[in-house]
Amino acid sequence: MKTQATKSGPSGRIKSTCALMALAGVLALPAATALADSKDGTFPTADQVGGQVYVEPVGVGKKLPLDFEAYDMNGEQIDLAKAIDGKRSMVVFFISAVPVSVEELVKIENFARKHGKGINLVFVNADTVGSALQGGPKMAVPNTVKTMHVIKKEQKLQTQQMYVAPNDALSPSGVSNRLGFRGLPTAFVVGKNGVIEKVFVGPQNWKSGDI
Repeated sequence: MKTQATKSGPSGRIKSTCALMALAGVLALPAATALADSKDGTFPTADQVGGQVYVEPVGVGKKLPLDFEAYDMNGEQIDLAKAIDGKRSMVVFFISAVPVSVEELVKIENFARKHGKGINLVFVNADTVGSALQGGPKMAVPNTVKTMHVIKKEQKLQTQQMYVAPNDALSPSGVSNRLGFRGLPTAFVVGKNGVIEKVFVGPQNWKSGDI
């Protein structure tokens, strides 16, 4: 199977590229430039975030890495890998601050109910940006969890497996760099063994047979 990364027209490609740059947060700087970490608001060199400006995305045939920090809807830290262990699953990473990303969750949920053949659906919010403005960094996860409850209620989502995965885009171990996002939402269809079967990047015109 080939990776599917369909986007609707040029605007979709532009949005995907912009999302990638915002997520990766990596720009190569001149050699003479003083460097600092993300806390100082200065972009690192490519070497500091793993040697690439554009991280190679995890794709079909590879095992989906889920060994990063994640929290459930109660704000409790969990092992995300257990959410898909032994189940054919669709793991969807999205950004809560982007309406089109949130709206796609509704489309995915409706599609999975109709054509998913019992697939295990998992939504992961890889966005805590701005949530720490109220209460400082320690409130980033609790505030993002609250946002997730609002999204679930407003969008009338029925999916029970919804999580928060804080992302440090300037760290090589950050979610966006581990998975190499090219845009969000990104949906991974994985087999019972956790190996990726298909990848969907951006909003889709979902059709029977996609999963």
